Amino acid sequence: MNPTRCVLPLLLSVTAAARAADPVPETRPSAPLSVARLLSDRPDERIAVLSNGLTVILREHRTAPVVSVRMYCRTGSIYEQEYAGAGISHLFEHLLHAGETRHRTEEQSEQTLAELGDNTNAFTSYATTCYFINTSKDKLTTAIDLLSDWITNPTFPDGPFRREWGVVQRELERDLDDPVRQLHEMTQATMYLHHPVRFPIIGHKQAVQSLTKQDIVNYYRRMYVPDRIVVAIAGDLNLDEALQAVSRAFAGFEQKPVKPITLPEEPPVTTPRQAIRRMDVDAALVRLAWPSIRLTDPDLYALDLLSFILTEGQSSRLVRSIVHEGQLAFAVDSYSWTPEWARGLFVITARLDPARVSPAIAAIWTEIRKLQEDPVSDEELAKAKRQKTAEHVFSHQTAEQIADSMASDFIATGDAHFSANYTQRIQDVTKEQVRDAARKYLRPESTGTIMVLPRDRHTPAEQPAPAPTLPARLIRLDNGLRILLRKDPSSPLVSIRAYCLAGLVCEDEANNGIANMMARLMLRGTRTRTADEIAHFFDSRGASIEAAGGENTVYVCCEVLRDDVAEAMEVFADVVLNPTFPALEVDRLRPQILDAISRIDEQWRSDLEAYFRRVFYRNSPYRMLPVGRAESVRRIDSAALADYHRRHLVAPNVVLAIFGDIDETSAEEQARRLFAALPDGPVPTPPVRAEPPIDRPALYIRKAPPDRGAAGIYAGFRGTVIANTRDRWPLAVLDTIMSGYGYPGGWLHESLRGGDRDLVYEVHAMNVIGVAPGHFGMYAACQPEKIAEVYRVFEQAVQKARAGQFTEEELRRAKGIILTTDLMQSQTNAERAAQAALDELYGLGFDFRQDLERHISSVTMEDVRRVARQYLTQPIIAVVTPKPEAVDLGVEPTAIDSATTSSPRPDATPQ
Repeated sequence: MNPTRCVLPLLLSVTAAARAADPVPETRPSAPLSVARLLSDRPDERIAVLSNGLTVILREHRTAPVVSVRMYCRTGSIYEQEYAGAGISHLFEHLLHAGETRHRTEEQSEQTLAELGDNTNAFTSYATTCYFINTSKDKLTTAIDLLSDWITNPTFPDGPFRREWGVVQRELERDLDDPVRQLHEMTQATMYLHHPVRFPIIGHKQAVQSLTKQDIVNYYRRMYVPDRIVVAIAGDLNLDEALQAVSRAFAGFEQKPVKPITLPEEPPVTTPRQAIRRMDVDAALVRLAWPSIRLTDPDLYALDLLSFILTEGQSSRLVRSIVHEGQLAFAVDSYSWTPEWARGLFVITARLDPARVSPAIAAIWTEIRKLQEDPVSDEELAKAKRQKTAEHVFSHQTAEQIADSMASDFIATGDAHFSANYTQRIQDVTKEQVRDAARKYLRPESTGTIMVLPRDRHTPAEQPAPAPTLPARLIRLDNGLRILLRKDPSSPLVSIRAYCLAGLVCEDEANNGIANMMARLMLRGTRTRTADEIAHFFDSRGASIEAAGGENTVYVCCEVLRDDVAEAMEVFADVVLNPTFPALEVDRLRPQILDAISRIDEQWRSDLEAYFRRVFYRNSPYRMLPVGRAESVRRIDSAALADYHRRHLVAPNVVLAIFGDIDETSAEEQARRLFAALPDGPVPTPPVRAEPPIDRPALYIRKAPPDRGAAGIYAGFRGTVIANTRDRWPLAVLDTIMSGYGYPGGWLHESLRGGDRDLVYEVHAMNVIGVAPGHFGMYAACQPEKIAEVYRVFEQAVQKARAGQFTEEELRRAKGIILTTDLMQSQTNAERAAQAALDELYGLGFDFRQDLERHISSVTMEDVRRVARQYLTQPIIAVVTPKPEAVDLGVEPTAIDSATTSSPRPDATPQ
């Protein structure tokens, strides 16, 4: 955890843009800015304050030919003064990002972003607003110029203001259905009665509605001044050239007076506080919160270790006592949030059966009192310190992580290396200091108890080159196991990943969920290690291990520091080869899985996607979901799990990848020794059952809870398989043209959220592929009354695609976006290991991604037109809405379903 950052789930993002025409003075061309103060000047880093007051942070990080350009303004919801509670910072972010300037139209901004790869976004937090562009290194200057143009020359026309003013209100309506966000907002409002952090970042609806365009202009003039701006750039860059580019781009950004903003001090909490909200949920969310400290308080380090001792890892105190042993909660977590501008909060949150709220709270207090009475053990303290060190290393692997961390640290403390120094200081904490922190801050009289409970049910131009990577090496053992090794000394981390072809594609209704259940229980005991011993091993080294069953695979993944890789390999192999599936652990895990199944209809997206899968697929196993059905999960026992493991975890059906800072010879010898025991055997063949053709549109409607604010629509077409490389890449280009690639964009986004329209607050298309045929789908969320209008836009986009109405510019832009996105998603050893292992498992070859540029570049206009005609034929449409009577798509409903969905959001990635 970076202690300078708010770890709460509340950054509000936007990829839509805003355009303009208002009396904002134009920046005048002038000579490049000079350096007023040089704060750091190292061979790989430079931090400078320019002559107009703007701060520049530059850091070389050459693991891939990419750069991350990030611009932060020291303004957020706490600095809104007379606009407090109106979310003006967030609305402003919507308008500024990719907006119209005196030099660019909105369309020109979007075209430039596409040429940069379209890896861009913006977010607003309590104290800052950030705009960023990730791109290839050769486009650094263009990215800097585009960001500076948004910041220095916005014009704010009426049309975009009205559109984004409406979009923000749609987001507010959406958030009312989100129990986790509601829990957070209740926490802030309960624990802060005077400080503006009590207001949601997005604002309150009535206050948002009061904002005018002139308010936006006034806010810009007051807050967006150079002294409040930090530009942070990290990646494969030349420091001199990058500094010159920033100095030129912001040359006309004149220094202005900065008025100080005084924030009120929050008085102490002297009596317990409580807040409760009832929502349409099956499980309860219970949070205990205590006032704590500011970032610069010496108790920072002890509180962060206290959080890790309580809930970090499966062997932590609360996870062990109330989740595994006590069976009082499905999950428990904690954090110590310490902003620089106010005292923070120490928080413990549990998700649990509503009937167990009281005993769970009592059990949490029992563990707290143990910490207050006796110091933790030396071993426990060392484990937490190791976890903190590992967390810091894991969070500094990519260019964007490094730029974000340095800028956030600098804004918070004036020290861009605060996080690095933080991990050094954490080592000095004693067990007595941890005990004293628990005594000082976790006091009954200052506790806030916040709960969400169930309702009472009775009441491109130039395409970027692929990242330069050291080649991976494939080894085949005599038993058929494939091992991939790749040395990468750029970071002291190692990723160990084993993938098996199994999962949902090898299940039926009788055993649905068995792969996921088996995978998770592989970590809960082997022939020689207990669940606690496995958890303690990884927790004590700051490492992580997880296992799960997806749609096409079962996987076990481990991330570990370089010095611990040999020991970790021993435990990892034991988990893969020798799980015992103890009946006690099966009984402990089962309620957690049943809880996950019951949660699916709590939010519109998971509810919609689960319902769509159920009505779209008739024969395919993809009609089910990896988490399983409640009926089958209740029946699965230890014997069935052991049998599934025996049949599927055979050597020819497994790929093991070890990527990172390894000694290849030692890693190969150890892998050969450990995994030679994996038995040979026949590879199970997933049954591929043909789906019936869709000869005419079919509409299915599911009634959502009446107070849900959002309705969802999903239209899908019969798709293809992973191995169909002839159609896979043209479909990816088609997807990108229609709706963006990873980030929203394209036809659908422009038609539904472009110009002055705000029909939806989320829309996307995707090409879902697997071992069995998948689907090409489009989904959106909107107000219930607008479903028909949204569907008409879907129809128009499909008709346009089937008519082949693509332009050469759209084709070029889409290819650049795909290649840039792939670069950004291939920066870490974990990402590269997963790509290589999955491609090898699916029969494409472990080096398949090395030819991605050739695959994408070779896609022609006729290829895209061909797949559009071939796949975008007749849709199956699923609608989940609180108002079924308002659905009129011109298609007679096949079914109107009022039953509760009991399946989670399906995984759209081929794992």
